[in-house]
Amino acid sequence: MKKFILPILFLFITAAFSTAQVDRSKVPQPGPAPKIQIGDYSSFVLPNGLKVFVVENHRIPRVSYSLTFIIQPELEGANAGIGSMTSELIGTGTSKRTKDQINEEIDFIAGSLSANAEGIYASSLKKHTTKLLDVFSDVAMNSVFKNEELEKTRTQMLSGLASQKDDPSAIANNVSSRVVFGKNHPYGEFETEASVSSVTLDMCNQYYKKYFKPNVAYLTVVGDITTAEAKKLVEKYFSTWQKGEVPVKSYEKPVIPSKSRVIIVDRPASVQSVINVCYPVDLTLANPDFFKIRVANTVLGGGVFRLFMNLREKHAYTYGAYSSFSVKPFATSFEADANVRNSVTDSAVYQILYEMKRIKDEPVPAEELQTAKNYLTGNFALSLERPQTIASFAVNTERYKLPKDFYANYLKNIEAVTSNDVQAASKKYILPEQANILVVGKASEIAEPLKQFSGEGKIEYYDSDANPVDPNAKAIPAGLTAQQVLDKYITA
Repeated sequence: MKKFILPILFLFITAAFSTAQVDRSKVPQPGPAPKIQIGDYSSFVLPNGLKVFVVENHRIPRVSYSLTFIIQPELEGANAGIGSMTSELIGTGTSKRTKDQINEEIDFIAGSLSANAEGIYASSLKKHTTKLLDVFSDVAMNSVFKNEELEKTRTQMLSGLASQKDDPSAIANNVSSRVVFGKNHPYGEFETEASVSSVTLDMCNQYYKKYFKPNVAYLTVVGDITTAEAKKLVEKYFSTWQKGEVPVKSYEKPVIPSKSRVIIVDRPASVQSVINVCYPVDLTLANPDFFKIRVANTVLGGGVFRLFMNLREKHAYTYGAYSSFSVKPFATSFEADANVRNSVTDSAVYQILYEMKRIKDEPVPAEELQTAKNYLTGNFALSLERPQTIASFAVNTERYKLPKDFYANYLKNIEAVTSNDVQAASKKYILPEQANILVVGKASEIAEPLKQFSGEGKIEYYDSDANPVDPNAKAIPAGLTAQQVLDKYITA
């Protein structure tokens, strides 16, 4: 028995001695950024310009293919919805297969095939990859659209738009995009019932023929496959795809307001206000400030941080308050948002602006800064568990012209951000004095208190379709026609 007791006693004494050496009055110093091995990928380019990235992952006998089209957003105007409706039609038929045949062939191999606004995705067990690619390449290269499928898509989209009419968050998203980017920028337009109703089959066909080209596409291959196998298959199924000229258009840069604006979308029945503080930002992934503002935004509201703790935990105004920098391919924007009771709308706006100013004016304490870095590090590490993440890294590196070691040094660059870096980046990109303060809510209860936040001391009013409106204009009586107006004018 003594043989077991003595070693155990020794361990307890050693542990007690070790504990005694720790000075618990001081916060432990953070260690170096963890070194995470980013998975390797290989790449090649077909003569038609199709760029291919291969990520090998032999743990599961499955292979997935993702075809991403680098399509510059197009200003669709009165026909907004052409691109999204076209993507919905992908997979509903080709020159060789009907929709039912496509579905039957994919179901037979227990695979999946879907499309979205930027491309097409397919996956199956490795033993079925030849059959999958036969269908997948046919859908990508030879799609044919039918009017009956367009009408089904139109009905679904109109139903979705109808349900969003009374959704204040959806209204806020639409109006904020228009306010930030303007009506003459693709990011500033959105689908309406009128625009979706106007889209024709010919418009969708023209969009498909114009943009779905191999020379503006990236194909990622992920799974139980070698680069040699992938190259052989891709050459077999995609080498006949003809490249072509894809239009490139330029748009004016969105303008940051010179002074803060307060914009209200009046919803008389609302008992809550949707607050959205937003403005455009000149920032890309390749910008040296990217990691600094990534950390700064995390401290501000990129999770359960300052905005959340202030508006929810301290003041109980909301269930959650957050901020983000939305880095899109052709423009970036900042947004801070929260849903609050009507009675505290102005107080909530005040606290959002207060936190935006505080991160500019005060250095972030070391402990809070490290907590934000740990949060970013953990999320990044978790994302690496998915092989598709490595494929997206490869595409982003090529698409945004990033340094080849951008993701390999990601954690190192996050850890290198200092409190001074955060403050400097915040002064440059967090602009409470030049923000669009958009509120969707009951104007009669919230308008007057919100005037204090306007640089011009006034309120601007928009309708749910993002059109400026005069709040004092009288509503047109129901049933009144243009002829009746003319008749009354002549009589007068």
